[in-house]
Amino acid sequence: MKKRNIIIILVLFMVFLNSDLSYGEENNTILIIVDELDFETIDEISNKNPYGAGFINTNTRNPYGNESFYFSLATGRKVGVKSEYYKGLYKDKGGTIQILGFPELYNSLKKRNNNIHLEILGDKLKEQGISYIGSDSSAIIAANSKGEIKFGETSLEYNNIWLRDKSNEYLSKSNILVLSYEIGDTKSRVNILRDYIEDFKDYDIMIIPRDISPNMKYILNKSLVPVIYINGEEGLLKTLSTKREGFITVGDIYAELLSTQEEISPRALGSKIDTVEKENSLKELKILFSKTISLIFIATIFHGIVYYLQCYNSYFLYKNRLDKLNQMHLYNTFILVNILVSLVMGLSSLHINLFLYLFINLLVSYIINIFIAEKEVNPIGLFSSLTYGIILFGIFFFPELIYNSYIGFNNLFYGARYYGFNNGIMGVLLISSIISYYFVRDYIENEFVKDLVCILYFAINMLALSASFGTNTGGFITSVILFLIMIYTNILEKDWSIKNIIILVLMAISIFGINMYFDYHSHEKSHAINFLMRIKNFGFVEFRDMFRIKIKELIKWTILPPFSIVIIAQIISLKKLKNIMPKFKSEYYIIIFIALIGFILNDTGMITFIYMIHYLISWIIYENMGNIKL
Repeated sequence: MKKRNIIIILVLFMVFLNSDLSYGEENNTILIIVDELDFETIDEISNKNPYGAGFINTNTRNPYGNESFYFSLATGRKVGVKSEYYKGLYKDKGGTIQILGFPELYNSLKKRNNNIHLEILGDKLKEQGISYIGSDSSAIIAANSKGEIKFGETSLEYNNIWLRDKSNEYLSKSNILVLSYEIGDTKSRVNILRDYIEDFKDYDIMIIPRDISPNMKYILNKSLVPVIYINGEEGLLKTLSTKREGFITVGDIYAELLSTQEEISPRALGSKIDTVEKENSLKELKILFSKTISLIFIATIFHGIVYYLQCYNSYFLYKNRLDKLNQMHLYNTFILVNILVSLVMGLSSLHINLFLYLFINLLVSYIINIFIAEKEVNPIGLFSSLTYGIILFGIFFFPELIYNSYIGFNNLFYGARYYGFNNGIMGVLLISSIISYYFVRDYIENEFVKDLVCILYFAINMLALSASFGTNTGGFITSVILFLIMIYTNILEKDWSIKNIIILVLMAISIFGINMYFDYHSHEKSHAINFLMRIKNFGFVEFRDMFRIKIKELIKWTILPPFSIVIIAQIISLKKLKNIMPKFKSEYYIIIFIALIGFILNDTGMITFIYMIHYLISWIIYENMGNIKL
């Protein structure tokens, strides 16, 4: 009996021991940093193993460089450090890897971001352990805040046996291994990496390139690179940070590494990585890249047309060319039609073929414009109303319609926004709602219905731009201001009584508070509420850093051509129109004021301003063509 009990105890001990070993193995993750990665290499190294695929933007804060990218991965947010501080690696007598120059790198980091040291990956996963194999500054990813890595190698031999043995050795001592692998242009290293992945395919393996492959380098692509995640799932990578299939951020890598070790960080900007199931990851990735490339070219071409037209209007208005007013009106209306057509075409996949898209878009826009020009109809009011309607349909029911249009396309190469309303479509939404409201109001005789329509129009704007849909915080605040202005001018009849002031203030506070409440309690929190939560965790310094970044972006984009030239041209046009018009209506002043608010509250607010003022100039010219005397 005693002997049997001993056997049972031994069996149970072996079961628990094996369970612990299996648990540790399941938590092992290998992060491979390669020099570059393209579709052909992905196909070769995956060796028919299932994997999740996507794109990541390697763009960081200034100063740019590999060290900035590695620190961004190690901290889970875009940061910038001076590369010249990095001096190399060495291994001390105890086997610990030391990063030479790390104190200078880290101090430089802390000066720019006072909170970063609290969340560095090497400190966060100290108990689980991070080891490193490589010979370059990618060791930063695995280092603690002292620039130390407990286990690893400072050199790498490109042969299967050495790589397998060393990886097994360090994965037995730590849960995460960072491997720096230089593919170069040699076929043998691709084969070695393929075999390495085959050996360790039961672990989670992330492969991230630090540079763009020449095969994927386009004029406008300087930072978007493919990543693959081998964890037994086939499809496109997706996170709550981007809400877009096939796109993740550097913050998501950080959050995923924490997640694999059952760690969380309340300060993390990224989210856990999920895989949306697809039959062929590589095929989907290629389609996504082609679509993104086409859209960036389409957006560049059509934005260029809009900007050119602003200068055209300004030149002839400045020259007092009365004979050009009808032509200006025709061209201005063409842009309004073109924006509408672009949104409607977002329902299709035509944008994958650049030339077919351009041909159909321009042809349809031209035909509609010529047809409407011959009719007794207000084209500015009509197309503003149609555009407003389809934008609302898109954001509430079919967001891809917005994303697939040149006005709503989020520049994924730039990596600033992945979902929701960009500042171009936000501006078009607001201006089209204003013009549409006045257009529709002229057909309503009942004053109560007019007031109801006013409330509905501008309340819907706030909902569309709220955290639940458009997630554009600057746009939401602008829409709240617009709502209050329209209530004051159209319903309260411009009465600045104490009662009306209290009503407006309470409405503003209530609207903003309700939006933040639902945002805070939602599963998919917006950038705005995450920002407020970071202020709570980090203090006022977080607000200061974000304000500094945003204001720098706004100034930079505003003073750069073509934006600075276009804005000056529009100011000249408005000044000239104001001087020569019999009456400059209050509606025009409202639009200018809202355009300025949208401009100030957003880092790319100049795009909001340009599109709102284009609609305004189009409206002014149409309404006053018969009255303007140049």
